[in-house]
Amino acid sequence: MRHGVPILDTITKPCIIEQLDSKRFKIVLTQGLNRQIRRMCAHFDYEVTKLKRIRIMNVSLDLEIGKWRSLSKSEMSELNRLIKNSIKTEEASIL
Repeated sequence: MRHGVPILDTITKPCIIEQLDSKRFKIVLTQGLNRQIRRMCAHFDYEVTKLKRIRIMNVSLDLEIGKWRSLSKSEMSELNRLIKNSIKTEEASIL
């Protein structure tokens, strides 16, 4: 997974993976394909029984189930800076 995995007619971008114990891993993605972690694990015959997203870009998801919060001004500014040069999914798919 560190070097990319063939899924969905493409090779995923490299990701950071850390083994936490014999059955748990921390995976940091740099792209977000549909069901990417499940598909990458399936490629290696690994079974995913539980996923927990802890962050999206610069926004920490440290809330209880069913709770929400507004983004801070600094989170929103950083988020806008990070996506400034991104292109829409539809546009990216034809590149």
